[in-house]
Amino acid sequence: MENLHELPDEAYESGDAADSRGADFEGVEFIGAGSVGAGSVGARPVGAGSVGAGLQTIALDSAFAESRYSGALADGCSSIVDEIAGLKRAEARQQAWMIERIDEARRLAEATLHGVRVLGSSLSAVQQREMAGRSLVAELACALRMPESTVIGMVSDAEALMHRLPATMNALRAGDISYRHARVMIDQTATLASDAASVLEGQALGFARTLTAAKFTAKTRVLRERLDPDSITARVAKSAKDRRLEFLPADDGMAWLNLYTTAPEATSIYGAVRDQAVAVKNPNDPRTLTQLTADVFTDAVSAALCGDLPAGGVQSDPAASPRLGSGAAFRRIRPTVTVTVPAFTLLGVSNEPATLEGYGPIDADAARALAGQSTVWYRMLTDPKTGAPIALDSTTYRPTKAMKRYLRYVDGTCRFPGCSRAARHCDLDHTKDHQHGGPTECENLSHLCRKHHRLKHQTTWNVKQLGAGSLEWTSPGGLSYITEPDVLLTAPGPPSPPDDADQAETKPPPGPPDLPTPKYDPNAAPPF
Repeated sequence: MENLHELPDEAYESGDAADSRGADFEGVEFIGAGSVGAGSVGARPVGAGSVGAGLQTIALDSAFAESRYSGALADGCSSIVDEIAGLKRAEARQQAWMIERIDEARRLAEATLHGVRVLGSSLSAVQQREMAGRSLVAELACALRMPESTVIGMVSDAEALMHRLPATMNALRAGDISYRHARVMIDQTATLASDAASVLEGQALGFARTLTAAKFTAKTRVLRERLDPDSITARVAKSAKDRRLEFLPADDGMAWLNLYTTAPEATSIYGAVRDQAVAVKNPNDPRTLTQLTADVFTDAVSAALCGDLPAGGVQSDPAASPRLGSGAAFRRIRPTVTVTVPAFTLLGVSNEPATLEGYGPIDADAARALAGQSTVWYRMLTDPKTGAPIALDSTTYRPTKAMKRYLRYVDGTCRFPGCSRAARHCDLDHTKDHQHGGPTECENLSHLCRKHHRLKHQTTWNVKQLGAGSLEWTSPGGLSYITEPDVLLTAPGPPSPPDDADQAETKPPPGPPDLPTPKYDPNAAPPF
């Protein structure tokens, strides 16, 4: 084969050359021929054009394939988005169906006095209907595994949508709005008269189809104030009656304090706390402004409760507090709380968590800090084999203080399914009524909040003890629910307890190292 550089001029053609020399290139692979041709002065070897065209064709085919692939992906993604939107509409329609059924159950319960003990009842007709509603709420809460407060809201929402906001209910049935948008409409019309509520619904509902729930809330609030500006004072006064402070346990030894109060008070408190946090912030303080704001608030509240507000309003030296947070509650307030601390944790030998009443497990350091401020200690004795308390006199109606302390610790909360009211705010109830032979012993006693205590005695809800602190509740509809105690006492491990309970040490365990030993109350009888 002749050298490429020795080809005659006629061999350089722009078309498909039929020269015999072109056959010499058959089967020869020109790697990078396109760039070679591009680098020449406009001339290219015979056959190079077809190779370049082939490369261009491959590039075009690749771009086309990539375009088709991207388009397919986009179509697939859009299809998934459409499916998700469809599921959301289906969810709204399902919510509407559930609302219809909830309202129907409410009306049937009130009409038939479902679950109410009518014979021999001292309740008026109105009270019986109210008790039927409470029983229904309890049944729904247990069946749905929801707090009763949430179920009460669902029942109220269902009544409002079915009988007060029909257009909103129809939009929910059609899947045009979400349940969150419907809830906004319920909230914004709750304090309006029926006529004004209908007008507001007509003005605002269209926006629910295009705005997010948050923006819809803002829009509806503006429309409401324009519609009924004169009633705002009365509505604020009515809403202010619901002001409250809530305690909500969180994870990892933390908790929330939620204050619901008037907007001027809330903004004033937050602004003052934030300003004070900014004022005491210094470069040497490792706390963030958010953390410092929380500590300023804790210090201010703690100081106000004991009348000891420090200069500057907050401890600005983080080294002075060995614990996270401001530490004000530990230093200033001596609250009436129950902390159950394992003896080895108290002595500093173990870091087994303690139990703070109304919250749950807390870390060993916090337990020792609280124990260091305790002025009274109680001894709790249990059966060394089973861990259960020793039965007391069953002929007495009122449980002893020792029994109350023990049961409050074991139960933790109201023992009705789903209720989280702290045991210290509940009644001690005989599971089997004392008047029917029920003994006054721990195996027949449990804590019930006042609401569920009445529910037990005035409706056909039934409860029985299963042993080991377990309760089985049976609803008027025949469904069963089992609740367990917060703490299940078990036999202690080594070292073995004394064989004779009378030989048990009556002195309180000493305080942890570097902490003052709490005073022992000689008049406090041991629980068992």
